[in-house]
Parts: sequence; C-alpha cells; structure tokens
Amino acid sequence: MQQQIKEIQMFYLSKKYIILIVVSMVICKSSLLFAEGFSSEIGIKSNYSSGMSSSNVNYRLFTKLLYSISFFKSQIMGTFIGNEQITDGLGNFTTINAGQGLVKAQCNLGDLLELGGNYSQSKGSMSYVAYNYGLFGSLYINQITFDIDYSYNTKKYDYNGFININEHYFAGSFSYEYNDNVDYELEYNYKANEFEELSYTYSVNRGRAGMSIYSNNTIYMGGVTLGKDSGDYYIIGGDFGFSVRFKDTIKLIALYALDYYNAPSVTTSTGTGGGHGGQSGTEYGYKGMNPYMRSDLIGKSFFCHSINVSLSFIF
Repeated sequence: MQQQIKEIQMFYLSKKYIILIVVSMVICKSSLLFAEGFSSEIGIKSNYSSGMSSSNVNYRLFTKLLYSISFFKSQIMGTFIGNEQITDGLGNFTTINAGQGLVKAQCNLGDLLELGGNYSQSKGSMSYVAYNYGLFGSLYINQITFDIDYSYNTKKYDYNGFININEHYFAGSFSYEYNDNVDYELEYNYKANEFEELSYTYSVNRGRAGMSIYSNNTIYMGGVTLGKDSGDYYIIGGDFGFSVRFKDTIKLIALYALDYYNAPSVTTSTGTGGGHGGQSGTEYGYKGMNPYMRSDLIGKSFFCHSINVSLSFIF
C-alpha cells in the first residue's frame, strides 16, 4: 500500500515538474519574443514495441527552449515519460512513469566541425533514477559527413529487488551527399548494458546501410541492418519512415523498424550464473543473454516490431 501511495505521489510530482518547466518556458518565450536566436518547441512522442518483451506503448510529453546563433546552440528540455517499460533481467517486465530534465550545448567551428554534449537526469516511480552523459561531434568535408556519438547512462530502480544498470553506447556514421535530394549513409553502433546484481553484460553490435531522400519539406528515410548480440543471436532488420514540416511550425516524424533475431544453432553453451538463473543456453541463464527478452523465447528465433511517432509545434 505504501509503495502504491509513493508511486502515485511520484506520478503527480513528475507532472508538476513538467508543468513548471512549460510555464517557465512560456514566460521566458514571451519576454524573449523579440530576442534574436530564441525558439521553443512542444510535442509528444509515442513508441509501440512488440516481439521481444511484453508488448508496450509508451509516450513522452516534452517541451524545449532553444537558443541558436552562428557558432553556438543550446537547449533546455523537460519531459514527462509515461508507461516506460523496465525489467528485472529475469524475464519479468513492468512499467513506470518519470520526469526528465535535459541540458544540451553545441559549438560550430566554422563549416568544418561541430562538437557538443548533453546531460540529463530522470526520476520516477519504483525509486527510478537515471543519469545520462553524452558527447557528439560532426566533421564536414565537401559532400561527406562523419558523425560520432557516445553516451553513458546509469539506471537504478526497485523491481523484484534493487536493479543497477550501467549502459554504454557508441555510434559512428558516414554519409555522402549524392545530390541535393539524395544522401547515402553507413553506420556502426555498439551498445552494452551491465546488470550489476546479475554480474553480466549484454551487448549488441550493429551495422546499417541506408539512404535519405529530400523532397520540399519532407525527408524519406530507409535502411537495412545486420548485427549480432552477446547471446549469439544474429539480427537482420530494416527500417523506413519520414519527417515532414508544415509551414515551419508543425513537425511530424514516423518510423517503422522490423528486426529478426535468429537463434544460435547450438544453445547448450554453459555459463556460470549471471543472466536469468539457469546454467545453459536453453534456459534464462548464461552470461550475455538478452535481459530484455521474454523467457518463452529462449532458444527460439523471433521478429521484433517498433513504431515511433512524434508530433511537435515550433514557435
């Protein structure tokens, strides 16, 4: 009962944070209406996912205050996170609500180089606390762009015991501007989640080849992916979507992704603890097993679906 009361209090506290940020930004925006470089954005994002874990629909209500001049950009953002799915790493899933604050800054060194960083903090129900630190950069050489992105994220929450997760993410990409309407892209990304209490790390390596087509105020995107995780599952997938702006004030983004996880042909490799309590690849148990996967999928191949939609207003 006390846990339920605590979750309700945290839910309303998170909403108060977002309301406070929105009101503050509206006041700031009004006072800076004629100041050069300021803009703001408010919107909603939603994601539907199924196939790997329990089917879930989460959403994010966000608001941003942005400042931009020729060589510098900054951003303050507040987000209410609803129905976010978490796991205990043992095949069990539940959802939480949380509030998040983020600050971001970026410097442009002429037309050649961009460097930046960001920091965010989140708090929510079930004693959820998360901190994220990120660095990113872009190098422009004629029609070629190189991008790098690194982030370190820590999460803590109380679900069937206290869970501590340390997450590292790295992405590097290369894009080539074929003409004013078409870009080609190659990307590699690596993600590792360390579950401290389970004494193991789950990691994924992926490569992606894609292209973007620009048409008036619309961008069409698509690509194919190939990867492998630490549970020896091969991952084959694809994605497509679009981004469109209406009169520079309304922005709509939609993206669909499909992944096929091909189970290893031999699933009897042993491990010592960690994972999900078993001791062979046919059980939730060996180190490197995907902690975000349902227990009934162990040793099986399966499809994953994801749909992301975002609608925002810029003023």
